[in-house]
Amino acid sequence: MSADARITMPACSIQTRAVRLFDRLYPPVLAGLLLLATWEFVIWWFKLPNFVLPSPAEILVAAANDPQNLLHDTITTIGEALGGYIAGSLLGLTVAIVFVAAPIMERLFMPLYVTINSVPMVAYGPLAIIWLGIGSFSKIALILFSVSYTVLINALAGLRSCDPAAIALLRTFGAGRWTILLKLRIPAALPWIFNGLRVAVVHSMILAIVLEMLGANAGLGWSIFKSTQMMNFVEAWVAVGMSVIVSLIIYSIVTRISRWAVWW
Repeated sequence: MSADARITMPACSIQTRAVRLFDRLYPPVLAGLLLLATWEFVIWWFKLPNFVLPSPAEILVAAANDPQNLLHDTITTIGEALGGYIAGSLLGLTVAIVFVAAPIMERLFMPLYVTINSVPMVAYGPLAIIWLGIGSFSKIALILFSVSYTVLINALAGLRSCDPAAIALLRTFGAGRWTILLKLRIPAALPWIFNGLRVAVVHSMILAIVLEMLGANAGLGWSIFKSTQMMNFVEAWVAVGMSVIVSLIIYSIVTRISRWAVWW
């Protein structure tokens, strides 16, 4: 291979990656810019005061004025959402595997799961605060139950989506229940599992923020509630905007992991 060819190949590879990155990023970036432009136009056209709808510039200035408290509230909400999300995902996957491996366990405990989740988790918020305190633990516990149910339902559907002929073929080769589960059922269920994980990301952030509004001493939800009570609506919009950014980042990470894990 000539020296020119060796120089040209990395350059082409870098150029191809840049084009792919641009193709991936420009739709959401363009949508965001259009949203901001429409936002500013609506405020200008209808002459809206900032307590009705502040401009993006006002929100950025308010965020820059108190970055320390904003960072503290953001970290608190992320910790609660991720803590409940990770624990709930692991619990949901574990329970789904147990239910598939031992159907008697599903008949015993699935009605309990359905009963607990038949009521929105927000309704348990006051009780959780009484039982577990006003801190982060009460939020994490409720997020755990909500996320685990979402992941459980999707994982069960995925684990049971295997072709019966494939299961029968593995059994003819002497594969046991756990071998079939590890070699066939779980890989086949990965698309379903990650669908549940993506939905659960949204649930975890919503629950964390709403539960903080019911009672907390820190967090983005608490900041929204406190700012609204003090008639500081621009600060409330700062917390809302940060909540959106955090949710999109976490959702993007989960989506990226799912594309890597479910590569086929």
